[in-house]
Amino acid sequence: MTNVVAIVVTYNRKELLQECLDALLLQTVPLSKVIVFNNCSTDGTEKLFAPGAKYYNTVCDLVNSDSNLGGAGGFSEGVRIASQYNFDWVWIMDDDTIPEPTALEELIKSAYFLKKNNETIGFLASYVYGPAGEPMNVPKIDTTITDNGYSFWYEYLDHGIVRISEATFVSILVPMQAIKHVGYPIAEYFIWGDDCEYTRRLVKYYGKAFFCGNSKVLHKRFNAKKITVLNEESKNRINIYQFYYRNMLLNTRKYGSRIQVLVRWLYYFALSIYCLIYPKGKYHVAKFCSIQKGIWMYLFRPLNLRKI
Repeated sequence: MTNVVAIVVTYNRKELLQECLDALLLQTVPLSKVIVFNNCSTDGTEKLFAPGAKYYNTVCDLVNSDSNLGGAGGFSEGVRIASQYNFDWVWIMDDDTIPEPTALEELIKSAYFLKKNNETIGFLASYVYGPAGEPMNVPKIDTTITDNGYSFWYEYLDHGIVRISEATFVSILVPMQAIKHVGYPIAEYFIWGDDCEYTRRLVKYYGKAFFCGNSKVLHKRFNAKKITVLNEESKNRINIYQFYYRNMLLNTRKYGSRIQVLVRWLYYFALSIYCLIYPKGKYHVAKFCSIQKGIWMYLFRPLNLRKI
C-alpha cells in the first residue's frame, strides 16, 4: 500500500482549512497522515484539533509555530517534519486547496504508470482550477530539446500526462527519496517563489516532473488572477509583494543566465514606474515602493543560495 503524508500550511483561514481537511479525509486513497503547519494563526485554528473537536483523534496532526514563518517557512518546516517519518510520498498544498475525491488516486496511478516506463519522478502536479472553473497555477511545460531538435512534452499525452519543468505548491506529490536527495524548500523566501525554486531544484537534481490531468483540485484563492502587484486591491497586502519580486530575481539568478537576470531586473524596474501611472489601479505609490523594495533587497540583502 502506498504511504502518503499530506502537508498543509495555514494562516488565519480556519474555514478554508476545514474544507481542505474534509476533502483530504474523503480521498479514495486514504492518507497515512496529514501534517497541518499552523503559522501562528490568531483565529482559533488550534481549537479544531483540541480533544473532542472535529479533527481530534484523526490522521490530522497540528504543528503550531511561535511566529508566522510565511508560506515558504511553513512548507520548509512541514517537509522537514515529514521527512522524519517513513512515508513514500509527500503531498504538498495550501490551506485553500480543495482536492476532488480522486485527486490523490489519480496522482498515484500516474506514478505507477511512469515507473513502469522507467521514469525517475521528481514530482507530479495536479490540474488546478479556480472558483469559477478558470485556469490557475498553470505549470510550465518542459521544452527541453531532444536529440532530433524537438521537445517531447507530450510523450504521455494519451494518458493525460504532460512533462513540465515547474509548478506551485497547490497539490504536488513528491517522492520522499527526492526530498532526501535535494533537501527542503527555502524558508528564507518567506512567501512566493519558494515553490518555483523547489520544483525546479527537484527537476534539475533528481528527476522529471509531470502534470497529471486527471488529478483535479480547486484553488479557492480570493484573487484568482495571476500574481502581480497590479492586480492587488488590498492595501494591507501590497508590501509583501517585495518578496515576490526579490524571489523571482533570485530564482532567475540560480537557474538562468546573467542576461535573463538583467532583463527581469529591467522589467521590474519599468513595472514599478508603470505602477505610478497605471490608470486602473489604486495605491500607486505603495505598489511602486513594494517593487523597488524587492529589487533593492535582491541587490543589497542577497540570500546565499549556495548554502541553502
